[in-house]
This record gives sequence, structure tokens and C-alpha cells, in this order.
Amino acid sequence: MSTPSTDVTTDEVDEIVPELVDEDLLLLDDDEGDAGELVGGAAEDAAPAAESGSGSVIAAGAAAVTAAGLALVSLTGSWLGNVLAQRQTLLGQIASANATADKIIKEQYANPWHRTAFVSMGFAVAAVLVAAATLVVGRFVVRSQPPVWVRALAWGALAIGIVGIGVSAAMYFDVFAGTITVPAGS
Repeated sequence: MSTPSTDVTTDEVDEIVPELVDEDLLLLDDDEGDAGELVGGAAEDAAPAAESGSGSVIAAGAAAVTAAGLALVSLTGSWLGNVLAQRQTLLGQIASANATADKIIKEQYANPWHRTAFVSMGFAVAAVLVAAATLVVGRFVVRSQPPVWVRALAWGALAIGIVGIGVSAAMYFDVFAGTITVPAGS
């Protein structure tokens, strides 16, 4: 039984379909000891990435993950939003001890709902700003594109952050459910 050879020569490299090979793996070491020869159009892509260093890639990745986390928090809510809403409810109970029904509804339900929406809006705006900064800094300031996963995560965070801004604004302006009102005959 013979074992298939895994040695790659430069003649065999031309047979590789470029679309099926990851560009990061195109670095070849030929028999003449001339390490570092790049195949295809990978030379233009790899040079800026090598100059920027791994620190900027780590920072861009961290910023993209942070933006995605902020965007998700803007849609799902946060502990801070819950605490501020409950605080607003307690303040409403104290303020409406001898108040009319409309004032009780406003103080105990509408104001905490709006406070939650306001906090979610803050997280959404922060997500949009961090994601946009990640994309802009990675493209124009560093002069090299961050890895594909960083760009994809930043674009996703930007999209979710924009949705979060829309949802928070709709909550704040009572689009989903109008403010509770007391019937006139009560």
C-alpha cells in the first residue's frame, strides 16, 4: 500500500481553485527556501494587515463584540432599566397617594414605561456609535480592513442598534400600546 504524497510543488499550486482556498492560508514555502511568496491577489490584502499588528485586530474585535452586546441589551432590556422603572413606580405611588385615577396611571405605569424606553434608547445609541466607529476606524484610520468576522459583527450590531432605536422610540411615544385612560363615567 502506498501513501499519497502531501508535498506541494509550485507546479501543483496553479491547479488550486482560488475561490475554495482561504486567503489567509495562501502563504507558501517552496523548495528554494524563499518563504513568504504569496499566491494570487493575497499580497495586497496581507500587507496592510501585517502592518496594523494584532493589537488593532483585537481592539476592533472587542469593539464589534461590545457593540453587538449593547445592541442586544437595547432590545431585551437591562437590569438598569428595570431598577429605574421600579424606582419610578415607587415615586409614582408616593406622589399619587391622594390623586385622581389619571394621575395614578401616569405616575405608576406611563412614567416607568417611558423610563425603560429611555434607558433602552441609550443602549441602542451606544451600540450604533460603537459599531459605526468600529467600521470607520477599521476602514479609514488604520488603513486596513479588519477581519471579515469583525466587519460582519459590527454591521450586525449596527443593524440591531438601529432596530433598538426604533423599538425604544416606539415605546417612548406609546406606539405599541397607548396610555391607559380612565373611562369618563368612572
